[in-house]
Amino acid sequence: MSTNPMDYSGKDKAELANLRANAERILADPKRSKLHAQARAMLEALPPPPAPTRGGSTAAATATTAAVEQLTALAVELAGVFDLSPPAGTAQPHKFTGADGKPKVGGRQRSKAVAADRYLSHRRGDAIAAIGWIRTLEDEAETGGAWYVDQQNADALPTKLEESFEAAREAFVKRLESIGTPRKA
Repeated sequence: MSTNPMDYSGKDKAELANLRANAERILADPKRSKLHAQARAMLEALPPPPAPTRGGSTAAATATTAAVEQLTALAVELAGVFDLSPPAGTAQPHKFTGADGKPKVGGRQRSKAVAADRYLSHRRGDAIAAIGWIRTLEDEAETGGAWYVDQQNADALPTKLEESFEAAREAFVKRLESIGTPRKA
């Protein structure tokens, strides 16, 4: 370590974390006692680490945020009406929601072909019922996007889009019934 004061303004978060970890490692090692004063000075000169964040960003709500909330509420509602568990003997069950209970993230969003693709889907045999929200890269974040129902080709953009959540919801419930999804007693 040098004794010259260092300018940390050009360092990114990862570099600052590495400098902090190195200084702490030196202070923890009694064999490096000659460097303890320099390490202590470096720790004092480093800006404090950013506070950890919880619950995601505090960015403004977007149309996608609202759509995810609507899909999450729909998943809870339909789980009370339909038996959405996979049929008995299914080797690889098709989940209705993601592991966290929220809508699944579509492959088009993961590959960055679209800005957002969130959906719920249920499989019965070879038939799939799906409802989703898609926002292309050109759409406005606050107002853009549209609903789709029964998108079978994950690589292509949906051709039939619904303007309202209510219309998409109604079409999705009809599709669940048409593929034989049992209702709860």
